[in-house]
Amino acid sequence: MAHIDLKIVLMILVCLCSVLGDAQPLESEVTTSAEDGDHRAPNVRCSCNCALPAPADRQTCDSVGRMQSDLDALLTWKGTSTNLLHHLKNTLQVVSKRLDDVSGPVSSSEGIKTLAFNLTTVLSHKLDQQLQEATERMIWEIKGPNPLGVESGAIPDAQMTASSEYNDQHGPRRGRLYTAVDGGGIGGWCAKTNDGNQWLQIDLGKLAEVWGVVTQGRFRDYVEWVTTYKLHFSTDGDTWRPYTDRAGREKVLQGNSDTDTPLRHLLVEPVTARYVRFVVVTWKTHICMRVEVLGRFV
Repeated sequence: MAHIDLKIVLMILVCLCSVLGDAQPLESEVTTSAEDGDHRAPNVRCSCNCALPAPADRQTCDSVGRMQSDLDALLTWKGTSTNLLHHLKNTLQVVSKRLDDVSGPVSSSEGIKTLAFNLTTVLSHKLDQQLQEATERMIWEIKGPNPLGVESGAIPDAQMTASSEYNDQHGPRRGRLYTAVDGGGIGGWCAKTNDGNQWLQIDLGKLAEVWGVVTQGRFRDYVEWVTTYKLHFSTDGDTWRPYTDRAGREKVLQGNSDTDTPLRHLLVEPVTARYVRFVVVTWKTHICMRVEVLGRFV
């Protein structure tokens, strides 16, 4: 009898380990497709290249309806995961009750029971922790990564630099998202020359998790924008590393196709950095751009 019950205990623990082992972390790569299966965490990020609405009607995702759909998916998954956690805890009680009926030496029965209790408690705690972390992260991602202060002016002019500028009216300080023509200059940073050595750099002031960027072309009447670019990151301003794809190749991001539509790119994985450099690859007419950096400070 004790041998049979031991097999039952081990089978239950193996199943519990499999359940926890099969649990996948939240998908970090941006996609619009749904996950297969009823128990997978939903992908709640927005479209990789979605255009941001005008300042008067800002929403992080494509629409309020999309955000509601994402929130519904999150709540459904959280409910399913919570039920799984309760099932795991209930299994401990079943195992405990089953071991009470074990016939054989008391020391053997109690040893099996203690082992089952300890292992199941650890699994339960780990699943509970994973559920909490995944839920907090998905709620944050539904809300969307926050602008880090380029557009708002929280990042001062002195922390915006560039490889060159057409003149002072076109300096890097004019490269803030939604900058328009005013007494201080034109609507965008514009390079002095059109070549492959131009870049716009943002010093965030301290380390941040960079989750994405937003770009625009030059404000209104000029057909001037960056069509493709790369991202380089640094923690100290001296050593730089490029943003790469999963294969380790330097990634070229799609830029703008008009003057005013903001285009957002979310990164496959967040990058910890203080300095973000937009490295121009191709452009329309003349190199000009306006930008924002998305993420959260660490």
